[in-house]
Amino acid sequence: MTITPPIRRHPVLQPLSREHMSGLVQARSLAAAANEPPIERRAALARFTSVWDEEIVEHFLDEERMLAPLLSTESMSRLLAEHRQLRLLAERAIAQAMSADPDADLMRVLGVALHDHIRWEEREAFGEAEDSATESDLARLAEHAQRIERDRPGSRPRLRL
Repeated sequence: MTITPPIRRHPVLQPLSREHMSGLVQARSLAAAANEPPIERRAALARFTSVWDEEIVEHFLDEERMLAPLLSTESMSRLLAEHRQLRLLAERAIAQAMSADPDADLMRVLGVALHDHIRWEEREAFGEAEDSATESDLARLAEHAQRIERDRPGSRPRLRL
């Protein structure tokens, strides 16, 4: 088995990149719970709802603000379209959190879409943003990064063991 080392991000993008970990955990949880009984699907949706409300909603807005001047028109259009689609899927899924039998297919679709979106951002969009950023851009983004780390615990550096 080959282990791919993590992608090194410029410090101004690291808070967003760290938050992607909890997004990937939620994506996996939703997709896995889709194959489980309704009680497990409701529990997964409850966890997702919490992370969505506490982190992902603001995370999307920060990405849109921070990356807009750095991405090509094509990449920014894709980012906005995927965020729009994920918001719609999340709204539908969250509405079912207390349902007797949450829609397993919807949970699976949301989990896969969230996973694929995060992977695209990490593998392509963030690299493009780093490559196009000027020193002035990086200084502006540093202020955003500090605010994100201050306000959202999932964006903060983890202790290394």
